[in-house]
Amino acid sequence: MSDYDLLVVGAGAAGLLAAVAARRLGDRVLVVDSGALAGGNTASSDGRMWLPGNPLAARAGGPDTVEEASSYLEALLGPAATPSSAQRRAAYVRTAGKVARWLTSSNIALGVVKGAPDERTDLPGSRTTGRVLAAQPMDRRVLGEWDAALRQADAPGPLARFLPLRRTTSTPGEALVAHLLHRATANGVDLWLESPVVDLLAGPDGVTGAVVRHDDVVTPVTATRVLLAAGGFEHNQGLREEYLPLPTDAAWSLSGGANHGDLLNLAVVHGAATGGLDDAWWVPVMVAEGRAWSLDEVRGRPHCVIVDTAGDRFFDETLPANTAGRTLYERSRGVRAVPSFLVLDNRHRQSVELGPWPAGSTPRKALDAGEIVRASTLNDLAQALGVDRAGLLGTVVRFNGFAAKGKDLDFSRGESASAVAAGERGKRRNASLGKLDKSPFWAVKVYPGDAGTKGGLLIDADARVLRPDGTPLAGLYACGGSAASLFHGVSPAPGAALGSALVEAFLAATHRPLD
Repeated sequence: MSDYDLLVVGAGAAGLLAAVAARRLGDRVLVVDSGALAGGNTASSDGRMWLPGNPLAARAGGPDTVEEASSYLEALLGPAATPSSAQRRAAYVRTAGKVARWLTSSNIALGVVKGAPDERTDLPGSRTTGRVLAAQPMDRRVLGEWDAALRQADAPGPLARFLPLRRTTSTPGEALVAHLLHRATANGVDLWLESPVVDLLAGPDGVTGAVVRHDDVVTPVTATRVLLAAGGFEHNQGLREEYLPLPTDAAWSLSGGANHGDLLNLAVVHGAATGGLDDAWWVPVMVAEGRAWSLDEVRGRPHCVIVDTAGDRFFDETLPANTAGRTLYERSRGVRAVPSFLVLDNRHRQSVELGPWPAGSTPRKALDAGEIVRASTLNDLAQALGVDRAGLLGTVVRFNGFAAKGKDLDFSRGESASAVAAGERGKRRNASLGKLDKSPFWAVKVYPGDAGTKGGLLIDADARVLRPDGTPLAGLYACGGSAASLFHGVSPAPGAALGSALVEAFLAATHRPLD
């Protein structure tokens, strides 16, 4: 008899969801993680989940259906290249609503995230609200002794939620992981932290377990099914340079995990196929205090622009994160745009949090380190940045004209559904447009960062890992960053990365090899 029915590698939200779902079906489940804390990327993220067809959508804008979600993905992704891809799409839209219902039936309170439309609201089947969910706060003390094992969000931000005098989770991502960790440990799931997988156990019949270094002892663990839920390779500089667009740097990644792609390599050694390794969940970022910071809450606000080294704007600054990040690379094919520069006037700096710095506060050490540049004139700012001065001055003059009229004639900034959600509230005709004319002027470098890589192991509609010939590698499953994303080259909506990881984890946990 195997030690376990399911061995989950990775104690993030997807891995823990799979563990709880399988345990409820009577499986013996072990979760292992190389880190000292559970939570993975999700615990330090905004925790948004794109789950079309969920039961909460009706309250936010009318019932959502599988057919509508299918139409949207068909329009967004185009015809499926293979039968396996078509089956994965169908499984996703068929299962996403089930996962949302499973979470709520597990007493994990969810809410619809306001201002989170599908990325392409011009396509059939899209929705402007209702498909993006997030977990509500949880009192961490419910975890008891396991509270110390839960990764905390790095810092509160615009999405942080606090309840006075209670030791609650501070972000929806942390809340989701806390809920799942509580249910896993309370229902008999075994959890080994600081226990990396060093090899897979495999034979003629497929994968039969893994070799785990636990308590400094190398331990073979047999399992009927092994689920890889340990993320991608975003922190492996060598693999980034081999597969991702250049230039690239692991320091630009927002991923909170230590994902180096080791498990991907192990699976390939045992016969697994990979795909989509040239893609990531792109996010424009800045770098300060030794880490990357998302600019998504910054670049859609008035009184700022993003320019390349020629001083030119080249896209709508309010574009969704994945599209904006890809645009930096596309622009850099003709004009150096990695890095680009976020240029803002003093009204922006005084009113908007930027990276680690609260609104109106810019430490001298940040200026001395060149993490942010300040100048009394745009001419001086361009010189300090090494940006074409005439280009920058001309861009700002033109942009200020657009801001005065409330319409961006170059890139239609502020007119999409996502831009309206990101813009500053008020009576302005276009909430994301505002002149850059208040000195001093500021700038930070903008890099094509990521929230994790998209490429990984090829999987089927049941999350089974495939061989190069398209047949399943028996016993091995993958989800999230460990699997090749269904959404190569695009992102359907905020929360698509976590939503797809949870769906794949649920499919893996509920699949039975004899089905």
